Amino acid sequence: MGVPFAVEIPDRIPKERYLDPDFYRLEVEHLWSRVWQMACRLEEIPAPGDFAEYEIFDQSVVVVRTEDRGVVAFQNACRHRGVKVVEGRGNCGDRGFRCPFHGWCYGPDGTNAAVTQRRTFSEHNLVAEDLDLVPVRCETWGGCVWINFDADAPPVR
Repeated sequence: MGVPFAVEIPDRIPKERYLDPDFYRLEVEHLWSRVWQMACRLEEIPAPGDFAEYEIFDQSVVVVRTEDRGVVAFQNACRHRGVKVVEGRGNCGDRGFRCPFHGWCYGPDGTNAAVTQRRTFSEHNLVAEDLDLVPVRCETWGGCVWINFDADAPPVR
């Protein structure tokens, strides 16, 4: 199968690439889930605990500045019901994030810090590694934070 709406002249992109719903679905599936995407600039999250939300399609990622001035990223979804734990930008301090739905808490490092009404859950639903926020591959380069959903992608550099 050939590439739909192939680029035949380098400086003329077929307009269908911007308008065709099937081409859009192909990009979502085969391109955007596998490439490095700039989530934010480092100066947007200068202090430990600063965070920035990055959204693409139905995905939301939270990028967090760590105490050691590093950067980490997580899927911005509570492990209980999938609700966003943060929106926009801010600083979570050392307290981390609290899900607005049922109040589950996560440290700035993505570890689950509290499950509200823990006694109402069966033990097999409280396995520690299943409670933490899901990490997203994250690297810095050129003053930017880059994320990638593909664990097998080459480094951003």
